[in-house]
Amino acid sequence: MLLLITFIFCAVAGKLAYVMIVEGEKLQTRALEQWMRDVPLQARRGAILDRNGIVLADTSTLYTVFVRPNAVRDVTATADALASVLGLDRGKILEKIKGKRVSEITILKNVSKDKMLALKDSGATGIYYSENNFRYYPYGDFMTQLLGFTNIDGDGQTGLERYYNEYLRGVNGMVLTETDLIGRELAEGSTAYLPAISGLNLVTTLDYYIQRLCERAVKAAASAFSAKSAYCIAMNPLNGEIYALAETPSFDLNNVPRNDLTALFTASKSAIVSNVYEPGSTFKILTASAALDCGAYNVNSRFYCGGSHIVDGQKIRCWKFRGHGSISYAEGVLGSCNVVFMNSAMAVGAARFYGYLSAFGAFTKTGIDMSGEASGLYIPLENVKNVDLARIGFGQAIAVTSLELVAASCAAVNGGTTVTPHLLYEISDADGRKVESFSNRVESRRVIKPSTSEIMRSLLAGVVKEGSGKASYIPGYNIMGKTGTAQKYINGIIAQGKYISSFLGIVMEENCNLAILLVVDEPQGAYYGSVVAAPLVGEIFKGALSYFGSIPHFSEGEKDTIGKPFALPSFIGMSLSEAKKALSSLGLYLETDGEGSTVTAQYPAAGTIVDKRNAVQLTLG
Repeated sequence: MLLLITFIFCAVAGKLAYVMIVEGEKLQTRALEQWMRDVPLQARRGAILDRNGIVLADTSTLYTVFVRPNAVRDVTATADALASVLGLDRGKILEKIKGKRVSEITILKNVSKDKMLALKDSGATGIYYSENNFRYYPYGDFMTQLLGFTNIDGDGQTGLERYYNEYLRGVNGMVLTETDLIGRELAEGSTAYLPAISGLNLVTTLDYYIQRLCERAVKAAASAFSAKSAYCIAMNPLNGEIYALAETPSFDLNNVPRNDLTALFTASKSAIVSNVYEPGSTFKILTASAALDCGAYNVNSRFYCGGSHIVDGQKIRCWKFRGHGSISYAEGVLGSCNVVFMNSAMAVGAARFYGYLSAFGAFTKTGIDMSGEASGLYIPLENVKNVDLARIGFGQAIAVTSLELVAASCAAVNGGTTVTPHLLYEISDADGRKVESFSNRVESRRVIKPSTSEIMRSLLAGVVKEGSGKASYIPGYNIMGKTGTAQKYINGIIAQGKYISSFLGIVMEENCNLAILLVVDEPQGAYYGSVVAAPLVGEIFKGALSYFGSIPHFSEGEKDTIGKPFALPSFIGMSLSEAKKALSSLGLYLETDGEGSTVTAQYPAAGTIVDKRNAVQLTLG
């Protein structure tokens, strides 16, 4: 008996020790949950701002009003207060409070702070409140894919909202109130307030005003050419700071279409970051940089273009079916001659050319701070044949994202060093104090010699002053650029009549360093980059240079180079030679579609007001 009593005593003591020491904290928490009623306090989500402090995404605090019937002392007074302040039906409120015996009844969500305070001042009992944060976007359908949106719980789902969710969301708090066994608040009970900690604010590299210019351009391109989509990126070519990412189609971030989630996330994906495409002639910037840098050619090297080039027994055509004739390398860049760039790639050699492209970043993700970035698609080096290499030289048989293309092209003209595209400048707290700066986290490496980069700047400036980029030219500024017109492939076969038109322009002036790529997917009617994209990039440059306060510096006679606007005449019915002569006399750049000898259609249409910067596309039949 003594041993049994001793055993029982030890067992009880051991159990008490286990409960008090091992499970003590857990049981105390459970006891608090039974004694206390908690009201959640949702943390205010941090704001997203542009580089000028303009708020792009913000949070408004609203309240949910609910009633605990056990805590209501005067049902009539509580119903009167709720009906009066919230504009609700008094009878229905009374029915809810007196009806089912539930611990809590939700009365109304998304109540303003003024109405919540009015209810508190009314003295009515049994009314409680919880904070809810409502995410809103002051400009609605603006930076849609870039900013992204949040779910009902306030967590980021796409764009910057998702990528920087941990910084933005903050830490929730709560109000704890001591109650009796059936949940009624104790008259002399204690109340504990655990404040929510607001999320941090993102100060981005984006510029509201540049974004507006880019948004206007993509919408104009989609409208004027009935395009499937259009997108535009604006970036500082010296340090990779992104000023704008604009895309269409898009949607209003304050009214997210959640009915079809698959369609929603397709529409939310950024084509600039996530889609790859064959860039066409804009890729020639990289080919020329490699060929000139390694010494395979110089600007005076001579070529002959008869309209095609045979490689590995295959006839590869130049975009100019009749050929460019005998031209120098500089003239080949100016005329975007495919034959020149086929020879360039093959002269550099597959291994060395791939080495340059890899150094430019054409094969890998740029590292931009956005989710869903894709990397370029290319034929493995060991499988590359001469015919593949020739096509890669002028932007076929390789696919890149538009972001990769812009970043690589910036390295070609900024002195020869890579840049890392990025969106975040710094993080600040709710009081505006800087928490962390990201401005010095950008790495760079040399790709080409500074002297090569200087040559590339001169060649690309010539494309804008005299070649296919004329529509982006602005007197007094040294704008560089390259047009692109690429055929689309579906299931490995050329899709007839489907093109991707683009223009990449770069300006490096006092107060304004800007690289802009505008891509128009499947434009209808006109499809050359010189006609579709270049004029719109010129409009962006015009607005941006004025906004940044850059002063033009005119060379002799440059102010008069674009001439006075005039009405475009009709060329329909003319022979190609007649049309060429007429366009030359007007100072306009010519693009041709088809292999006939008679003009059957033209863009822009006759009567359109143009100046000497315009390009004209003539259809030949």
